[in-house]
Amino acid sequence: MAVHRLLKWTAALLAAGALLLWPEATFDGHRTFAESRAAKDNLHLLAQVVCGEARGEPYEGKVAVAAVILNRTLDNRFPDSVAGVVYQTHAFESVSNGEIYKETTEECFKAARAALAGWDPSNGALYFFAPAKTSNAFIWSREQVRTIGKHIFAK
Repeated sequence: MAVHRLLKWTAALLAAGALLLWPEATFDGHRTFAESRAAKDNLHLLAQVVCGEARGEPYEGKVAVAAVILNRTLDNRFPDSVAGVVYQTHAFESVSNGEIYKETTEECFKAARAALAGWDPSNGALYFFAPAKTSNAFIWSREQVRTIGKHIFAK
């Protein structure tokens, strides 16, 4: 993963004044910085949304959902923080219906960490949807870039 992309994601995840600790050893594929309080809070929120939106989906689909949230933090049309993206009005059904407050599994945390480490199986998508559950014209008008499980990922 390009360092500039990691730095942009890291900046989006840390609260003002938070301490960023860079690892001394080579990264293990799942962690790119020590999990400060702000980073842990954002990791937990990201994992909650992954579980709420992709429960029952394959692992790759879970990582892709997390990647969409991170991709949005890098796009000037969206808020520049994980919380800002997650809590944007009507952005995620799991926030509206409370699914994000159900149990968060270790697999969802693992998927969130994988996305934070740079894996983006969504191919840069900014949106995802379950075609069986939506007739929204806007979402269907987006360029579809990948299908994983029951979700279509789009730009």
